[in-house]
Formats: sequence, C-alpha cells, structure tokens
Amino acid sequence: MFLKIYNLLKIYHNIYIKNNYFVKKFSYSMNGEDLRILKFFAYKNKGFYVDVGSFHPLRMNNTYKLYKKNWTGINIDPSKFSIELFNFLRPKDLNYNCAISNQNKMLDFYYKKDHYPLNSSVKSFVKKYIVGKLSKKRIQAFTLNRILSESKYKKRQIDLLDIDVEGAELNVLKGLSFKLYKPKLICVEIHQKNFKKSKVYIFLIKKKYKMIWFNSFSFLF
Repeated sequence: MFLKIYNLLKIYHNIYIKNNYFVKKFSYSMNGEDLRILKFFAYKNKGFYVDVGSFHPLRMNNTYKLYKKNWTGINIDPSKFSIELFNFLRPKDLNYNCAISNQNKMLDFYYKKDHYPLNSSVKSFVKKYIVGKLSKKRIQAFTLNRILSESKYKKRQIDLLDIDVEGAELNVLKGLSFKLYKPKLICVEIHQKNFKKSKVYIFLIKKKYKMIWFNSFSFLF
C-alpha cells in the first residue's frame, strides 16, 4: 500500500508540478514538431498515432496536442515509469512497456537511469551523448507488426508514426509492414550530420516518402 501511494505521489509530482500541467503551452515538442504535425492534419479531427520511444505524455512529446483533439493511439517506451505516466494521463491510449526493433527478441539496453530521454539499445549512441557511468539490462523487444497485430488497431492505417529511439530508428522502421499500415506522416530523428546519406533517410526515400520539414535532428516525411 505504501509503495502504491508513493508511486502515485511521484506521478502527480512529475505531471502537475515538475512539468506544469496547468500551464498552457504553445508546443509540447522539443523543436515544434507538434505544431507542424497539427498543420499537416488540420483537416482531421480524429486519427491514429503510434509513438515509439514516447518517453513522457507531456514533456518533449509530439502527440499530446493530437490526444487533446480526440486522437488516440499507441505509446511505447522501455521505461516502466514512462508508461505509468501515460496510463495515468492518457488512459484512452494503449501504452506498452517494451522496446521496438526489427525482431521479436531480447536486447541489451544502456541507461543512465530508468526515466531518461537518451537511454538506448545502441551502445555507441549512449556513449556519445551520456556522460558518466552507464548501466545495462536485458529488455524485451517486439516488432511494430507484432504490437499492431495484437491490438485493436490491427490492419488500420497509421496517420502519424513518431519514432524517437536514440539511434535505433532504422530497426523500428524495418519491423513495420508499410504495405499494410502505410503511415501518412512519419516523424523520425536522424542524428547524422549529412542526413541524406543516413540509412533512415535512404530507407524512407526508397519507400516513396519525401522529406517535408526538419529542425535540428527531427524530420517529417
């Protein structure tokens, strides 16, 4: 009972105090991605998003504005606390505590602490961006095809696919059937300076997508 109360207080503090829930924000994204996404879907009052590496239901989040417009979808993150936050604030969504990759398997996962935006299954990425001691654990990964096929959204076209997995974006994309789910808009991070030579960019161009906007390392296709 004590642990349940403590965890609930932790959730309340994170959402209502630490992240200023009652303060209306112009954008919840890091680089204004949510504003571009809203503009793209200006005609659409309801839709379906898949947010991989969702991290937080408010902070640095690209789908919260859509949720407030009665969109629903799937949020996925390796952090247990992240998913507890989503279950609390966004109960209409399906929220999964796991990793996403190109295979259904166990992965090594590198982290500074459980709830941290730069944690990743890509060791080289974590070492590049995180200073200090790292921890490692084994986590379960699934393909997006597996997640979607076992949900109420099976075979439903994705309106927005949002991917922020700190260097593992290509494997996420490889685990999705584009023929079946046909995302209308993809928001993805590319950390390579010459982004046109990145494997993620080349993969999406081959899938007949066109880059329509970018800011820093965030791209819309």
